[in-house]
Amino acid sequence: MVVDTSYYDLLGVSPDAKAIDIKKAYRKKSIQEHPDKNPNDPSATERFQAISQAYQVLSKDDLRAKYDKFGKEEAIPKEGFEDAAEQFSMIFGGDAFSSYIGELTLLKNLQKTGELSAEDEQDEANEKANTEEKDSLHEPNSAAETLKKLQISDSYEKEKPQDETNKAATEKPKKKTKLEIFEEEQKLEKEKSIKELSKLLSDRLSILTESEYSAACKDSFAKKFEEEANMLKMESFGLDILHTIGYVYCEKGQIYLKSQYVWGFGGVFQSIKAKSGVVMNTLKTVSAALDAQNTMQELEKLKAVAETEEVLRDDKGQEIAKPTAEELAQLEQLLMGKVLSAAWHGSKFEIMSTLRSVCDNVLEDTRADKRTLIRRAEALVILGQVFKKAFRSKVEQEEAQVFEELVADATKKKSRHK
Repeated sequence: MVVDTSYYDLLGVSPDAKAIDIKKAYRKKSIQEHPDKNPNDPSATERFQAISQAYQVLSKDDLRAKYDKFGKEEAIPKEGFEDAAEQFSMIFGGDAFSSYIGELTLLKNLQKTGELSAEDEQDEANEKANTEEKDSLHEPNSAAETLKKLQISDSYEKEKPQDETNKAATEKPKKKTKLEIFEEEQKLEKEKSIKELSKLLSDRLSILTESEYSAACKDSFAKKFEEEANMLKMESFGLDILHTIGYVYCEKGQIYLKSQYVWGFGGVFQSIKAKSGVVMNTLKTVSAALDAQNTMQELEKLKAVAETEEVLRDDKGQEIAKPTAEELAQLEQLLMGKVLSAAWHGSKFEIMSTLRSVCDNVLEDTRADKRTLIRRAEALVILGQVFKKAFRSKVEQEEAQVFEELVADATKKKSRHK
C-alpha cells in the first residue's frame, strides 16, 4: 500500500511496476511531453519537468521506498532534482553502459581543453608583460651604467664554468601549463578506468569460462546477456552502443583465436583489418565534425543576412530574398542533428578505443593460463554476437528518443543535399 500514487500516475504505471517498466514509461512520456515536440504548448515544459522528477524518484530504490511509505516530501534527492533537460539529455547510454565503456569524457574534455588553453595563453601574455615591465625599470639611464653592465658581462664570460651540465642542473625546470597538468590527470584517470573495466569484463566472462563450458552453459550464457541487451537497447543510442561493443568484442576475440592457429596468420590479417577500421572511423568522426561546422557557418551567415536592414542584391543587381524565420528554424534543427551526429561519431571513437584496450588487458593477462585465455576469447565472441544481433521492434523503435530522431533526420537531409 502506497500513500501517494501521483508519481506513478504521471508515468502511467501501477505502484507495483517493475524498474524496466518505469524506465520505458518515462522514456515514452518524456518524448510525448518534450517541449520540442510541443512548441505551441506553454505548459509542456512544466509537464516535462514533473515527469522527470517522478522518474528521478521512482528509478532509485531507496527514494521509491521512501515515497511509497511517506510521500513526496520525504523522497527528495539529497542533491535536489536535476533539471529535466539535463536529465533527458544524458545521451549515449547514460549510466546504463558504465560497466562496459566507463565514463565518456571526450566531448566534456574538449570544452575543458579549450578553456585551459585560453587560460594558458592569457597567463603567458601576462608573464611576458610583467617581464617587459621589469626590464624597462632596470634599463641603464646613463652611459656610465651601460659601460658598467658591459664590463660585468665581459668578466662573467671569462670566468664562467666550462661544464655546461652544472648550469643545466641549476636551471629551474619549465613550469607545466594548466593544459599539460589536466592532460596528465586525464591520462591517469583513463588508465584507472581501463583497469577497472578489465576486471569487470573478466568477471563477466568468468560466468562461462569457469563453468563446465558445455554447449548448454554457452547457450545459458548467451541467453543471460540477451536479456541484458533487451534492456540496454532501449537506452538513448543504446542499440548503436550495443552494436559497437559487439563489433569490438568479436573483432578482438577472433584476432586472439586466429593468432593461436595457422601460425598466427589469421590473427595478423584480422589485426590489419581492424587497424583499417580505426582509420575509417577516424575519417568519419572528422567528416561529421566538419559537416556540423559548415552548417553552423552557413546558419550564422543567413542570420546576419536576415537581421540586416539593407537590401541585398546579387551580381546582376537583382534583389536577394532574405531567409524567413521558418527557414532559419529548419536550419537550426538540421544543425542540432549534425552536431549530435558529430558527437556520436566522437563518442563511438572513444568507446571503441576504450574497449580495445580493455579486451587487450583481458586477453593478455599473464596471470591466466593459455586455456583460460582461449576460453575468454571464445566467450568474448559469443557475447559480441549477442550484442550485434540486438534489435528494436517497430513499436520499440517508435519510442526512440528525440536525439536519435534528430540524427536520423540530419542524415536524411544530408543525403538529399548531395
